[in-house]
Amino acid sequence: MPIVLTHSQRPLVQNRLLRHLPEAEQSQLLQQAELVQLEFAERLCQLDDDYQHLYFPLSAFVSLIAKLPGHPPLEMGLIGFEGVLGATILLHTRRVPSEAIVQGSGMAWRIPVAVIESAQQPSLQPLLQAYLFRLLRQLSQNAICAHFHQVEARLARWLLMSHDRVQADELYLTHQFLADMLGVRRSSITVAAGDLQSYGIILYNRGRLHILDRQALLARSCSCYQPLQG
Repeated sequence: MPIVLTHSQRPLVQNRLLRHLPEAEQSQLLQQAELVQLEFAERLCQLDDDYQHLYFPLSAFVSLIAKLPGHPPLEMGLIGFEGVLGATILLHTRRVPSEAIVQGSGMAWRIPVAVIESAQQPSLQPLLQAYLFRLLRQLSQNAICAHFHQVEARLARWLLMSHDRVQADELYLTHQFLADMLGVRRSSITVAAGDLQSYGIILYNRGRLHILDRQALLARSCSCYQPLQG
């Protein structure tokens, strides 16, 4: 379960959606929000559950995972400070369309679904609608990427997207977690990460991955990165 923090512990990073609300609406909404600490690999919701809360990440980021029996899981979407987990409630259902797992530890605002549904926030719904469109586009682009692009290019793209959201040069990731996110064998990640390290683009040791050369990582990434930027 996410750890509830005091509002005084909020990080400098702001959620982009909440930041674009008028000050009065933002203040009213956050009065009913909890500041929570999300931990790496924590499951926030499962397929076909009902959303109880919406999560607006600050320094945390979350992966949307699809699963098929007999196959490894596959990350279909990534949500960081630019978005919100639970935007599909705009479709008049609380049903969870995909599992959500914390990919990067950090803070988020957690707001009960009932508060969002009943909130008198004229500026909130258009922001959520615009974000839901971007998220659906991301899901579509990720599906194409998984089918057509090589593992190393997909890994580079994935690291760039994570780098954008963590806003630091160090990530804490295991080979198995990376394999799960990309839906490939662990050995494929070992080879791809080894190639990136041999070129001096990353440094990867015991689950600690340092991005040393972002421009070189951009050059190794597939063409999906630009459409997928938050």
